[in-house]
Amino acid sequence: AMMSTTVSGKAIGMWMPVMVFFYMGFEPSIVNMLLFPPGLMLGGNFTLMAYLTWNELPTVLGNLVGGLTFVGATLYSTHYKTAPKRKVS
Repeated sequence: AMMSTTVSGKAIGMWMPVMVFFYMGFEPSIVNMLLFPPGLMLGGNFTLMAYLTWNELPTVLGNLVGGLTFVGATLYSTHYKTAPKRKVS
């Protein structure tokens, strides 16, 4: 998508990686934001509020908790400073 100079080329260029990510079974909020609005426009049997309440909110919260726990806490625990603190004179 970054190589293209047109909007349509960028949209087409980013569509395939997101769809492959979805087909691999991952459920991030970005894939949900890509797939659910067209489903609503094509007559899907759900409401926007149901989508936000039962899909987007739990996915975003799960991504936040997982990211903070497995990425943030891991980086913090392995990269905190171990040198003695300097005294200000």
